[in-house]
Amino acid sequence: MSIRNADSPEVDARAEGVGDELGTRVLDAAREEILRQQGRKVSLADVARAAGVSRPTVYRRWPDLDAVVRDLCHREITRIVAAVQATTPLRTGTGFAPAIDQIVRVAGAIRDDELFAELWRGRPDFLQPYVFDRLGSSQRSLLRLIADGIEAGQAYGWVRDGDPDKLAAMVLLITQSAVQSQALVEPILGEDWTTELHRVLASYLQHPGKE
Repeated sequence: MSIRNADSPEVDARAEGVGDELGTRVLDAAREEILRQQGRKVSLADVARAAGVSRPTVYRRWPDLDAVVRDLCHREITRIVAAVQATTPLRTGTGFAPAIDQIVRVAGAIRDDELFAELWRGRPDFLQPYVFDRLGSSQRSLLRLIADGIEAGQAYGWVRDGDPDKLAAMVLLITQSAVQSQALVEPILGEDWTTELHRVLASYLQHPGKE
């Protein structure tokens, strides 16, 4: 199955509605509560109260708190990607470095984002399934972005041959592992973390004839 059409229709339908006023209020409230309580002991009642709505109102759209947090993470990653794309535009035909720059900058922004930092500290049980067991909608969106960039790079001869979806999956695995393990190697890599990640991804994707 292609990663570019494998999302759950139910997840997509709910995510498409989180941009309305109620969705924005609830997700903003969830983010506020996660940060305020450092990711721990947040309840759906806390989120509803912070959003100024009743619990039944929230339950009509989300079955539980985890569903709210999943949509919140999807929204935040979408925002990060859009911000990086706006400030690191691709330059067609000038090599694959700008596309690698985008991936590395997205990884760095997620690594430094306070919401994801608090979730890793306070709710590792929430994020771990998306590391070890299954792909979430946010990861599938990133896979689509990476695969599109790989296809463009292949068209211009900068990226080696191969199935873009498979190459994108490995790029996601490498990058996700780098983000999750950054704290372990920070004393060694320091500010060179992004430089080394860029080199790893470039060496994996680069066409042999463009070395």
